[in-house]
Amino acid sequence: MRAPSRPLLATIGGALFATCLVLGTLVSNNPPTIDVWFVEAFRGEHDQLLGQIIKPITDVFGPALALTLMVTLVFGFGYYTGLGDDVRAGVMVRAALVLGLSWAVVQLKGVFVRTRPRVFPGESFPSGHVTAVTAVTVTVVVLIVWSGRELARWVPGALAFVVLLAASCRVMLGVHYLTDVVGGFVGALGVGLLVSAAVWPPDKGVLSSREPS
Repeated sequence: MRAPSRPLLATIGGALFATCLVLGTLVSNNPPTIDVWFVEAFRGEHDQLLGQIIKPITDVFGPALALTLMVTLVFGFGYYTGLGDDVRAGVMVRAALVLGLSWAVVQLKGVFVRTRPRVFPGESFPSGHVTAVTAVTVTVVVLIVWSGRELARWVPGALAFVVLLAASCRVMLGVHYLTDVVGGFVGALGVGLLVSAAVWPPDKGVLSSREPS
């Protein structure tokens, strides 16, 4: 697979992250009409059957998923280091940087300090669950590309579905506005692309073309 242009990745990533910052600034004090509409549409559902169904889903597709991938990357680093395969170990480090820094967009909660739609711990913008799942999505995609394998047609759709599922659950549970989940997605995606451009491996297929020494 032909590697995308690193300047293009950086440009798109920077634009998306800037969009997240602008969106957070615009909505932090006054929720727009679309936010209010979604809050009213799902008001009280968190205590009903829908909420009981959604809660286990959102417990999985959120920070727990990102933490699982991070642990896997750390294990991969140790494994390849033990084999003396510095190339693959380096890819694990690069992937961990993509995951960790894009996931760190959640720290913007402390910048915007937006109140949640209903009483619930923490700040609202951006959604931590969507930030985490988007960070995982970006990391998985770049790992596939770095492996030198073709990105199967179903992969982008499957990953997009996971992000959409995480975002929908948070809105339906009433713990986030629509703009919170949008901000989490574009912010994490933007930083993920920026970091990917910065740490892109010099070799194509680094995970599949080299044998451990």
